[in-house]
Amino acid sequence: MRSDFAKNLLLAAVSGAVCLAAAEAGARWFMPEPARPEHMAVFGALHRPDPLIGWVLSDQPISFRHRFTDDHGVLQYDVVYSVAGGTRLTSKSAHDGPALIMAGCSFTFGHGVRDEDTTSWVLQENLPQYRVINAGVMAYGTDQALLAAERQIQRNPGHAAAVVLGFGDFQIERNRSAQGWLVHVYPFSKPLYLVTPNGAEYQRQVRYWPGGGLAVHSDLFAHALNTAANRVYGISSHEQARELTAAIITSFARRFQARGIRFAVVTLPYLGDQAPTQRADRDFVVQRLRDSQIPVLEPDFPRGKDGGIEGRDFMVSRLDGHPNGHYNALLTAQILPFLRANGIVAP
Repeated sequence: MRSDFAKNLLLAAVSGAVCLAAAEAGARWFMPEPARPEHMAVFGALHRPDPLIGWVLSDQPISFRHRFTDDHGVLQYDVVYSVAGGTRLTSKSAHDGPALIMAGCSFTFGHGVRDEDTTSWVLQENLPQYRVINAGVMAYGTDQALLAAERQIQRNPGHAAAVVLGFGDFQIERNRSAQGWLVHVYPFSKPLYLVTPNGAEYQRQVRYWPGGGLAVHSDLFAHALNTAANRVYGISSHEQARELTAAIITSFARRFQARGIRFAVVTLPYLGDQAPTQRADRDFVVQRLRDSQIPVLEPDFPRGKDGGIEGRDFMVSRLDGHPNGHYNALLTAQILPFLRANGIVAP
């Protein structure tokens, strides 16, 4: 009797092990690589945790050198980011005019370019009567970008004139706060917003679930952990995230306008932005914003036969799709008349 029980127990254990091994093999063969944290030296060195926004630039003055070489040692760019008071510098001299707050992600921050080549710096040179604040931060979603802009408004009571959001449709996925994005900013948290009858409302902070050593070695376990975390947090689908993104922008626009602060949105061209899904995402959000009477600029950039912008002309490197100084100069040349025509800044 005991012998039969032992045999059955052993058979069950072996069968279970075989099933797990088969499932693991299937996960590795048929499923994409699960989200796993990677070390991001530049990201961690420039930022500190924040209980609401997730991460912010250091309040301490920093001159951070960002040097990028490819696998063959060929230099792609070598620049310095000048940060003070939680924002990137926009001028070598002080400006005391009304604050024009530029909100956004790494495109607005100026990843891979010198201080002088950022959009905010060029705007400051052309708008000396204003104090342009570069509130862009690497890897921000639309929600974080607008929270950071709101914080700058609070730091400049009565002196903030306008907020200009740099919006890329790639931010839609970031706004979901899914594990597949949170892994890129680990160990920082990120805010989770959901659509309510009152618009987009903050719910709580969400984090990537690392899962320890088992998640590192097992694709099956890592996938299961990613899925479980997304379900626990109530992460929206991509289609729902389009609605969420439009709701986030319109909700913040109302909050800014209630303070007497003007608001506008500038869409950001990038490599691959003409793919069907990306175009549909962008068109959806832009139409919603225009229906809400929010001024939106869709910049006109030279494009190739496939509709895409030329990376060699507008990107910092053949390996890095962030905008270069040429891109930012062309963008600024279109932002200036747009802001003036819509009463965001004085003529």
